[in-house]
Parts: sequence; structure tokens; C-alpha cells
Amino acid sequence: MLQQDEIKFLEKEIKRTINSIEHNYFQYFKRFKYGDEEEEYPGWTKSWLESRITDLYHLILAYLEARQMTIFLDTFKATFKDKIDDTDFILQETLTDPEFDPELAILTKFRRFLEVFKAFDSKQSKEDDYIKLISILENTDFILKNCNSTINNEADIYKQVKWVLGLFYPLCRKLNKASFIQEFKIYIPDILIPELKVAIEYKYIKSKNDNIDNYIDQIRIDAINYVDDYRYESFIAVIYIEDTSIATPESIRMSWKAKKFPNNWDLVIVNGSPNKSKKIKQIKTP
Repeated sequence: MLQQDEIKFLEKEIKRTINSIEHNYFQYFKRFKYGDEEEEYPGWTKSWLESRITDLYHLILAYLEARQMTIFLDTFKATFKDKIDDTDFILQETLTDPEFDPELAILTKFRRFLEVFKAFDSKQSKEDDYIKLISILENTDFILKNCNSTINNEADIYKQVKWVLGLFYPLCRKLNKASFIQEFKIYIPDILIPELKVAIEYKYIKSKNDNIDNYIDQIRIDAINYVDDYRYESFIAVIYIEDTSIATPESIRMSWKAKKFPNNWDLVIVNGSPNKSKKIKQIKTP
């Protein structure tokens, strides 16, 4: 019987392998399978995917056995044993959402066996991803320090952050559009992350002449109008303050609280570095 730390190791390896397969399949799908590019070594990615999916199958077998889920293990074996070497089966695609790209059907089937365990609960996984997203947004200033850009407005900020987020959430890179359409205006968030059903809005406060309360009012108007698109359930407002003497995070949060934002809105406050618009280390983004 495996020790608890060995079971935790298996859980980590299963998650890592699934993420690796999804990431590489997305790149294969976008660049080679239906794209204009050709692989340097034709067939290599397909062979790699087959191998890693087989590895994942054996990892799940080991995990179910370690958990002593005998009936579950037998069912898993009966479902996949005679198909795991069938290339057409393991690379079969499925469309889970018409707005997104096709996914590997076998990963969806594997997840049905895994999600009964707390470690693979999709809700917990999304919560962990959301915490990671907040952490990245809180590091906006660090990201900007490593970008070749002059910061004059919000777009100069969120475009750099979006490029970084695209490394973690590939669908963020696409030209996604939300359907926040009101009678006289279409409301467009600065960043959309379909994988997490999250929309992000940036506000750039540059000088003491800027009234922070006005900016929060603008976000409140967005909160009223960012509705009726089932693809986005959570919203994050990022306030980037270049002059940190304007207000304290505590006073900004008090104003935010007083305006009674919906429960699905979160606030991230980022203090900027001085003289960011002058010289910045050069790292080109696509």
C-alpha cells in the first residue's frame, strides 16, 4: 500500500500530465492540424500525444489501485484497456462548447473517473486557478518592468499583462468577444479568460489630479452592464496607481465597499513604480 506522500505525488503527476497534454494539443491544433504551419518533424506531436495519453492512463491505474478503489479500477480498465492503443480513439475530438476549440475526448472521459476525488474536483481546481490569476494581476507592476513599452494609458498596461496571461490560459490570446450588449452600447472588457469564465477591467490612475472615486464609479457602471453572457461569471477590476501618494489601498477599498459591487466582482490594487514611462527593460512581445 502506498504512503500518503506517494499518493499526493501521483495526484500531482496526473494533473501535470493532463495540463501538458492539453497545452501541447492546443498548440498542435492551432498551429499544425488546421493552421498554415508545418511541423519541423511531421508526426512528432501526434506520436508525443499518444505516448503521454498512455502514460496518463497508467498513472490513473496506479492512483485508483493506491486508493484501493477495486470496483472503480476494474470499471476503468474495462472502459479503456482495449482502446488505449487505438490512435483514432485516443485522439478523437469533442466539442464541449461551440465558442471554444475542440478538445481531446479521452481527457473528458478520464476526468469522469478522477472528479470523484477531492484532489481532482473541478470546482477546487477552478478556485486554485482563480487564486493564481489574482496573483498574476497583483504582479502587474513586475510585468511592466520587463516590457518594452511606454505607459500612457490603460491599454499600454493590460496588453502586456494579457500576453503573460496567454502563457497560462491559451484561449486568452484569441480575439474573444463578450456579449455584454445593452440598448445603446456594447461593453468590452480589457481581458477575457474563457477557461476560467473571467473578465478583467483595468483602470490607470496616473496623477493626483485623477479622482479615484470617479474611476471606481466607472467600474461600477461596467458591473451593471457586464451581464447576460453565460460564458463569463466572475469579474476582476485592477486599479493601477502610478503615484502611490494619491490614496492608500485601505481608502480605495472603503470606496469600493461603499458602492456595493456585486459579489462576483473582485478588486486588485497595484502600486506602480516611479518613472515607468521613461526607461524600461526591453523584452519584445508578439
